[in-house]
Amino acid sequence: MATVSIVLPTFNERTYITDCLASLLAQQGAEVIELLVVDGGSTDGTRDLVEGHGGIVRLVDNPRVTAAAAMNLGIAEASGDLICRADAHTLYATDYVARCVEVLEESGAVNVGGRMQAVGETRFGRAVAAVTSSPFGVGPGKFHYAEGRHDVDTVYLGCWRRQTLLDAGGYDESGLQWAAEDQELNFRLRQAGGRIVLDSSIRSWYFPRAAPKALARQYQNYGVAKASTLAKHRSLPTWRPLAPAALVAAAVILGVAGPKPVVRVALPVAYAGVAGWAAMKIGRKPGVAPHRAFAVLAICHWSYGLGFWKGIGRLLVGKGFDTRPQGHR
Repeated sequence: MATVSIVLPTFNERTYITDCLASLLAQQGAEVIELLVVDGGSTDGTRDLVEGHGGIVRLVDNPRVTAAAAMNLGIAEASGDLICRADAHTLYATDYVARCVEVLEESGAVNVGGRMQAVGETRFGRAVAAVTSSPFGVGPGKFHYAEGRHDVDTVYLGCWRRQTLLDAGGYDESGLQWAAEDQELNFRLRQAGGRIVLDSSIRSWYFPRAAPKALARQYQNYGVAKASTLAKHRSLPTWRPLAPAALVAAAVILGVAGPKPVVRVALPVAYAGVAGWAAMKIGRKPGVAPHRAFAVLAICHWSYGLGFWKGIGRLLVGKGFDTRPQGHR
């Protein structure tokens, strides 16, 4: 049986780390030989909680802070045949790693993963979970909602043969906006002829942002991240970012150059109508209020589009991208 090293990047994850580690330590049916928690200098007690576990849990310092750097350090430190990436904001089914290993072997893919199954902890968080689990919210991003097994452009987290990651040169730490690392790596793997496979039997539960401001920052950064991938490869991994980018661009153009006031506001009004209809459908889910679903749809779409154009602006003026979150230079 192939041996597995789990690599878990962390930075100030005290709220989530105990339950996350408990779910990873409860894995069955796979030979997990080590759980490498690669920490970027947490100051909230995360490190103490990790060090208190012992056993297969090992704390690895990440002076370069970012998730991309954490993954590269974890890959270098790992001794398993396979690398399974984990996230602290997530809980894992007891067969999560076993299913990753099985799907990797059955499919012949270079990377496999499951759905990003979101679970809200607050009223706003439940709306975020519902919207980001719907095609109305994320378009054809199958890793958010698809059932069964599919070839896709990216998956949530991932599981690879360690040699695959070494051959690919690992994660890009220097040329991308932070948070672009996973989809950009998958883009390179697909360019080299590899397949990325989503299988919904690989189960985990992710806790999304629970406040509007945090969600807006996250999605704006996603947009910038896609622009940084475009800058590196002169191509996008998928056309999905173009939809919110086109929405923002058309709204600005019509708002500035529209010949009549009614034309200038036509697109935002039309968007409000379509988003309102989608929010009503999403709001049928238990615990999800339509007005909150509407707010989440608007935040995700407009923030993503604005972020993409912000990234394009950086590209045009020759300004670099933020390889680390602000405050972690």
